Amino acid sequence: MGACSKVYQEHEKRCWSVDFNLMDPKLLASGSDDAKVKLWSTNLDNSVASIEAKANVCCVKFSPSSRYHLAFGCADHCVHYYDLRNTKQPIMVFKGHRKAVSYAKFVSGEEIVSASTDSQLKLWNVGKPHCLRSFKGHINEKNFVGLASNGDYIACGSENNSLYLYYKGLSKTLLTFKFDTVKSVLDKDRKEDDTNEFVSAVCWRALPNGESNVLIAANSQGTIKVLELV
Repeated sequence: MGACSKVYQEHEKRCWSVDFNLMDPKLLASGSDDAKVKLWSTNLDNSVASIEAKANVCCVKFSPSSRYHLAFGCADHCVHYYDLRNTKQPIMVFKGHRKAVSYAKFVSGEEIVSASTDSQLKLWNVGKPHCLRSFKGHINEKNFVGLASNGDYIACGSENNSLYLYYKGLSKTLLTFKFDTVKSVLDKDRKEDDTNEFVSAVCWRALPNGESNVLIAANSQGTIKVLELV
């Protein structure tokens, strides 16, 4: 049985994303529609810092290799990268997406991959303002479709009910996996491509050496599939 050990209630609107700092397990971050990223310590009842984002915050993610660095994606079409020792201004603002950034994930301590409802993924180096590579093929115009990285491989969902896999050295799709569409009797005349179902979540299986060939994907119909790359 679980027990609530802390409640934080400073955000003024819906909170989309939370993340623990791997290097400092007592530190966590949250991002909200109130255009703020808040930093919290599990030892304290109030936030320890707040970042004014000026647009709805869709995702927050700490660097896997530094306790001081954090990235977040916003409705302003940008990825913001901060050193938490100076929350007044970002180290870098990555511009290039045409719509809201729904996910930002660290591929490594030096690289970030972002996803947007412009149907693109983009790869960034934390020390350079320009996009290293754009990934196209999947469809993402309105839903959260998931994003997960595993070494040189990046997986995301799509609004055509498919999982897409990219290799970070190539812009084109490496492979796709189509989910089966479950139709009712009323849908018998509807073409498979007319479905509104989409892949909504993806996750790589974590291994001690950090890389895996197995990932989980789930879709909007509630189907979960475990996929092995061979």
